[in-house]
Amino acid sequence: MKKYPFKFLDSYQREDRNVFFGRDEEIKALYEMVFQSATVLVYGASGTGKTSLINCGLAGKFQPHDWLDLKIRRGSDINKSLKSALEKAGGKVNLDFDESNYLDEWEIDADNSNQQLTPISKSIRAVYQKNFRPVYLIFDQFEELFILGSLTEQQILLETIQGILKSGQPVKLIFSIREEYLGYLFDFERAIPQLFRKKLRVEPMNLDKVKQVIIGATAYEGSNISIKEGEEDAVAEAIFHKIKGDKKSLTIQLPFLQVFLDKLYLNITGDKRREKPAEFTSEKVNEMGRIGDILSNFLEEQVADISKELNGNYPTLNSSIIWKILSPFATLEGTKDPITKDELFDRLPDLDQKMVNDVVEVFSNSRLLRYNENTDTFEISHDSLAKPIAERRSVEETSLLEVKRLIRSQVGVNEEAREYFTEKQLIYIEPSLKKLKLSEEELNWIEKSRDALKKEKQREAKQKYDDLVKSKKSMFLKVAVGVFVVIAGLFILIAFKAQKSANDALEAGKAVTIEKNYSDELIRLLLEGKGDQYENLSEDDLKGLLEMERVAPIDSLVEIRASVSPSNTFSGGKKNYNFTFWLELPSFRKNEIKEVRYNFCKGFYDSIRTSRDQTSSFSIGYLGWGVCDTIRVDIVLENGITIREKFPFKEYISKRLPIE
Repeated sequence: MKKYPFKFLDSYQREDRNVFFGRDEEIKALYEMVFQSATVLVYGASGTGKTSLINCGLAGKFQPHDWLDLKIRRGSDINKSLKSALEKAGGKVNLDFDESNYLDEWEIDADNSNQQLTPISKSIRAVYQKNFRPVYLIFDQFEELFILGSLTEQQILLETIQGILKSGQPVKLIFSIREEYLGYLFDFERAIPQLFRKKLRVEPMNLDKVKQVIIGATAYEGSNISIKEGEEDAVAEAIFHKIKGDKKSLTIQLPFLQVFLDKLYLNITGDKRREKPAEFTSEKVNEMGRIGDILSNFLEEQVADISKELNGNYPTLNSSIIWKILSPFATLEGTKDPITKDELFDRLPDLDQKMVNDVVEVFSNSRLLRYNENTDTFEISHDSLAKPIAERRSVEETSLLEVKRLIRSQVGVNEEAREYFTEKQLIYIEPSLKKLKLSEEELNWIEKSRDALKKEKQREAKQKYDDLVKSKKSMFLKVAVGVFVVIAGLFILIAFKAQKSANDALEAGKAVTIEKNYSDELIRLLLEGKGDQYENLSEDDLKGLLEMERVAPIDSLVEIRASVSPSNTFSGGKKNYNFTFWLELPSFRKNEIKEVRYNFCKGFYDSIRTSRDQTSSFSIGYLGWGVCDTIRVDIVLENGITIREKFPFKEYISKRLPIE
């Protein structure tokens, strides 16, 4: 029986090698690399087919007795996933196991026979002794470790890889990562220099490769799709140009091609079981009309169809609710975020769980969501679909995710290296705490940060009081500052309540009225924190200053701020630095700003960071080289205007850090 040759958004596997076309050069290069190095890095843009190249193209070059591949995805923790994959392949080693009885002659005579193996290396050896096939550990979508994982999780894996490479076991490690995350591998490359020695970039599909894919798959004798005789090149070229559209590009994304081919087949046959034969012709391709953004349009159609399909059971279900159900499956960056159903229910507390479950089931049946039984999680079938989902998020959903990430990144390191949340961060996250399901450790660290900030405010207030007493100011000033000491102890609580009230008011669409004495005192405290020039201003002067800030051009008010993290440490003889950046402006003007883009120098972990919360701070690593005069900051206003500011990085860093 002839079969449908295309995979939609699924990756190709070894059994699909007869219909896998367009990657002959990359397959040959990758095959040679695995014999030249214990580690191989495969990278490329999202949607270039990295997973298919490894699981189908490379795997298809080996005989079954020479290839034992163990695929490792992060799941909830990449180290647990690696251990689980090895145990399922026969690598579970009991503590009382006497391995000396099973050492073969080669191992006894080998120079590394006395090498102390790590538990993971022992598991790899057990897998090999059970199967007698070289082991290939394939770390797929490795960027998830840096998007979703903690620093501790990354460090454990790094040490595990070092142990594997020193063990002398018959194992190869293949890492597949999106190219925009290559910078995150700096620590790995420093600890494992051979990581980048053998690397392969998977290029997008050009016209020649598209022709190979379409003509090759349809010409295969087991395919239920054919091309009208004599139109092979014309049909392939028409498909390529349909997908490319008006873009001035020589390539297209592979997911776009797969979705287009599937849509073309369904337009010809209408057979969702994909069993009927179909003939592709130039006429049928031209009937597809203007394509536009294929994946976004495809998702829109799927969401609309599911809304109609389930509306009978759930009259309140509409497209916006379905997008809300899809939102947790995508990260802030628009990549896949695997989650369990329980985690999904926690993220959607206001929605009927049965309705959410039914929507997930329909998406799974349509192959837009995949279920992983090893981790009991669901995920979007491809990163290319995750991006348009992330773009459809509401401002509130995006804000919650940013708060969640801030908390996770702060608590995700060992406590001795952990920093308390700053005052600005605490005020930012407070309104979202009731909407997030945080761990006990995260909640405890927030509480410790509050206590630390309160003590710091009281210390500053007392110091101010002592300085005034020493300068023999009037008794009136002594009494006033004494009152300030009491107020400082309550300042954080006041600020939190004020921020929470403002957010509650925004959500409810109601105005919040604050008593005048409370408001005036809070205004004074906030402005006094800006510097000495505000301390002796009268209430009228303060209000006049606020009025000026309310009407002044926004570019005259914004200031780019930075601080050096106190947790910087030496590593490998070199100094690693962490900087915190944020945009300072009057809080009541922040809604005029859409996003802020920081364009960093070489030497930073990221070249660009985009913040959608205009005044939230973030930490970024700096490696101590590539000092530029200025860092460009693009402030994009809601009205479409972009303000370009420059932060004097060289001047700033020269006063604070001994950069060589």
